[in-house]
Amino acid sequence: MPALLIVSYWYPPAVGAAAQRMHALAKYLARAGWDVHVLTADRPGAPDDSGVTLHAADDPLADNETPFADYDPRVRPGRTAATLRDLVFPDRFVHWHKAAIRAGRAAAREHRFDAVLVSFPPASAVLAALDVSERAGLPLVLDIRDRWIGPGGYQPASPAARQRHAALERAATGRASAVVTVSEALADAVVLEHAKPRDRVWVVPNGYEPDESDARAEPSAQCAPGGDPNRFTIAHVGTVIARNRPDVFLESLRRLHEQGALTSVRFNFVGNLSRAYVASLGLSDVVETTGLVSRAEAARRMRAADALLLLTGAYVGQWGYSAKLFEYLHAGRPIVCAEETPGSNDRALLESLAPERCAFAAMADDSAIIEALSRAREIARHAGGGLPAPPGLARFSRERLAGELAEKLRGLLVAGRLDPA
Repeated sequence: MPALLIVSYWYPPAVGAAAQRMHALAKYLARAGWDVHVLTADRPGAPDDSGVTLHAADDPLADNETPFADYDPRVRPGRTAATLRDLVFPDRFVHWHKAAIRAGRAAAREHRFDAVLVSFPPASAVLAALDVSERAGLPLVLDIRDRWIGPGGYQPASPAARQRHAALERAATGRASAVVTVSEALADAVVLEHAKPRDRVWVVPNGYEPDESDARAEPSAQCAPGGDPNRFTIAHVGTVIARNRPDVFLESLRRLHEQGALTSVRFNFVGNLSRAYVASLGLSDVVETTGLVSRAEAARRMRAADALLLLTGAYVGQWGYSAKLFEYLHAGRPIVCAEETPGSNDRALLESLAPERCAFAAMADDSAIIEALSRAREIARHAGGGLPAPPGLARFSRERLAGELAEKLRGLLVAGRLDPA
């Protein structure tokens, strides 16, 4: 049985798309016949999956960890904070990285791994994986979820810090026998910028868990017994992040609310949207925010909504897919996709899989938003208890995606091609 060491700072019980992605890969690679070991931060309550062995490295910052603070664009880090960040290379996880190296070396001495797979970001995980893989003479597979330099990765304030990050990116990509990305756009960038052979750069989107988000048996808010047929509830389920430009969308809602155009609409942000920020916009009677909730509660809120809101900033729209897009599609609800820039990757995927259940709008265009809400309401009215999963969605099942990755990794092992490409 081939053995794989996965290095990922983010892993449940940590929340967010990165933790979910790496948990799914670990769990389903094990089911596909791999002996999977995961090197991650020491957090109580980690999942216990058959075929997956955890190696925990202590993180002194974990006790005070706030992975997703309440989103409020009025709160901005000062110039001093940015300068201090540049002084700690590669990032604030540097103390965990040192513990991870010790734990990873020990695991490599005890187990006969065939390869090391590391997920970026953070860069500290990459540094640890480079050390462990080089010391043990193991091939490295690099999983890239975001651009290294940019809103999803690092934005160094000084040229020197930027050069150090660029050098680490080159070293990791050059050392990698294969690179995994979440989108074709990221894969193309790796090929172009690092001269990697295209057959060594693989696309594994985030995907969805059918057993966690199967929602079609439950009626939406308008259709449920006792539901208000005149109130349309649209939910944004998941973390609220700056690069998807919720500030632009909420400013549009503020204008529409002042015009009296949202009297029968309620927006439910199931995630880390600041209540104080919502109140400052005068939207408290239109926008509800729950704070971060469990995955089970998030799924329940998704099922209870009449429609689902997808915010797609220009960066995400260019380089990836919103992680929640796949679960939205499986949830059986109409989707309102509000784009910062027209023609996003999210829109292209939605139009290819389920155009009949989606409405699109530029997030700064008030009239387009009203039109999209009206279309979503009409779709929901006809759908009643829910929409079936689109036929093409099955290929984005996390189990299927992990199975395809398992075959690619096994193919490289058999061919003896796990050398730096």
